[in-house]
Amino acid sequence: MRDIVLALLIFGTLPCILMRPYVGLLVWSWLGYMNPHRLCYGFAVTFPWVYMVAIATAAGLLFSKDSKRIPWSAVSVLLLMFLLWTGLTTFYAVVPDSAWIKWQEFAKVMVMVFVTLILVNSRERLHGLVWMIVVSLGFYGVKGGAFTLVQGGANHVLGPPGSFVADNNALALALCMTLPLMRYLQLHSSLKSVRVGLGFSMLFTGIAILGTYSRGGLIGLAIVAGALFLKSRGRLAVVLVIVMVGLAGSHFMPAQWTARMGTLRNAQQTGSGETRIQSWQFSTNVALHRPLLGGGFNVYQSTPAWERYGPAGADPRAVHSIYFRVLGEQGFVGLALFAALLFASWRNCSRVRKRSRDIPDMRWAFDMASMLQVSLVAFMAAGTFLPMSYFDLSFQLMALSAVLADFCMQQIQSRQSFELRAPAELTARGGKLPHPIQG
Repeated sequence: MRDIVLALLIFGTLPCILMRPYVGLLVWSWLGYMNPHRLCYGFAVTFPWVYMVAIATAAGLLFSKDSKRIPWSAVSVLLLMFLLWTGLTTFYAVVPDSAWIKWQEFAKVMVMVFVTLILVNSRERLHGLVWMIVVSLGFYGVKGGAFTLVQGGANHVLGPPGSFVADNNALALALCMTLPLMRYLQLHSSLKSVRVGLGFSMLFTGIAILGTYSRGGLIGLAIVAGALFLKSRGRLAVVLVIVMVGLAGSHFMPAQWTARMGTLRNAQQTGSGETRIQSWQFSTNVALHRPLLGGGFNVYQSTPAWERYGPAGADPRAVHSIYFRVLGEQGFVGLALFAALLFASWRNCSRVRKRSRDIPDMRWAFDMASMLQVSLVAFMAAGTFLPMSYFDLSFQLMALSAVLADFCMQQIQSRQSFELRAPAELTARGGKLPHPIQG
């Protein structure tokens, strides 16, 4: 029954997607983050819904009369350069078959990231895409928080099987990145019931992060809590959520959770901590011996590579760090592009915050830039211990930072131009001119 309902729903959106490709971007985001088909039991589980929606979106965009301009900036140029560089390293990958499969997956994500750059060109579309991300991932935050409370924290919270966030660590990172977006929507919702609902969603999502038993997630949650306090307006609501999540962690979670989180104090002495460090050494050695191109996607899957580049007695495993994984797979050039992307995205948000800080009707942009920065902090901090270098949400948030900066600069320039010409036009017309942003 779930399969049929999902099929009817998605096929029903196709005509809308062909007429309005922005709807396709929303549906693609919903499928990519929430993975509703992974919650089914029949044909819908393996049907290529994401590809079908992506093709329909591309077709709609091709024949649409909407502007197809990409806002070229440091971020958009770096996104293209990183995509091309990963393609080049794949030609020389240590594990070519696996690398090409991974690059094709990454390329499909990046295509939709560029579709985001093209289609999200207004405040309403920015707001709508943030809502879709929050609803999609927030579903697992609220569900996971309730599950943790009901089960007394005895079982791990996991994402939908077969998805990018199926693993507890991956889900914890995704939820840490979603919390600031929930806060942005809470700040700018006109309905009290929605604001209250988002507050409870933040609380349950914080508890769900604890319930994943992810130590990287706990570190990310602590950093996000501090960043939210520093970056957010109306800090009382943030403080209440932080206190309640903290109480849940200290008084509600069981002894096995406390014992697992306690290993953070002596990470090098734990088995997982030691293997993480070994994987970092492996990636570093690969990059030192192949400094330009690295080992290509999934180089860690090669046993001969581990025998050559890994430390003595190392256990082959995935590289649990977004930085060391990019270093080992894409070389020093790839790591430089990746770091430049993060820096440019952060700088975009800082520029928006600086330019919109004292403009009342641009308060939404100030808050969105602030919360995007907190999401990036979550990715950069928790990602230090997690293998999520190519997480699609991180690249879509980078694209949103570019879109936000471009849109806000246009609005501010329009305001300044209006203010310069307004006195003369008012004198000539003898009336009042509408504000360019307010219409």
